[in-house]
Amino acid sequence: MPYKAVVFDLDGTLVESKINYEKMGEQIKELLARKGMKERIVDRRKAYQVIRGGAQTLLEFGLPTENLESTLVELDQVMNDIELEALPTMMLKPNALETIKTLHGVGYMLGICTRSHRLYADRTLKKYGMGMYFNAVVARDDTPYPKPNARQLFVTIEQLGALPKNTLYIGDTTTDLTTAKNADVDFVGYWRDERWAKMLIEGGCKRIVKDLLDIVEIAGA
Repeated sequence: MPYKAVVFDLDGTLVESKINYEKMGEQIKELLARKGMKERIVDRRKAYQVIRGGAQTLLEFGLPTENLESTLVELDQVMNDIELEALPTMMLKPNALETIKTLHGVGYMLGICTRSHRLYADRTLKKYGMGMYFNAVVARDDTPYPKPNARQLFVTIEQLGALPKNTLYIGDTTTDLTTAKNADVDFVGYWRDERWAKMLIEGGCKRIVKDLLDIVEIAGA
């Protein structure tokens, strides 16, 4: 087998839930205004930029340094609450469980590397009985350096007892693609929809699958 470990993104790759990002963006905008950030958050794209950039972006956007720690805590709580609200809307991606079971059955070490909150990730895996198949789960609050920082993926790979060179990473967004590039890890894009697939291709993604079961063959099982 060319790979020892296979790591998956969670939301959008193995499952799909209707997270209310509009509500999340509004609450983030209100929070940052209350905390004194100088640059205004005018749309959801800007809110996502803050989420993705973390502490450094908050400071660059003019958040007072003395408010940084409390803002990060409250920001995480906003995202966590809205993610958990979406759990009842969740659906398993086609062939997700079959793919996981097959890879596990032939001896691959399996991991989750997600920007979702740990509680959301744990409840998701429990809902579909997938937790037993994963040897490592690293969520955004498990590391101070979440995706697209390579360190979150490195931590996942280390917990699996693997190396970047023998790990395959699967995700549906350009954040996942960038993370894999930063970590020098082989990447396969999952066709979440046409819009995201187009962004992956424009970002340099060389392999995209529409059926998760194709991962079994790509991994060499």
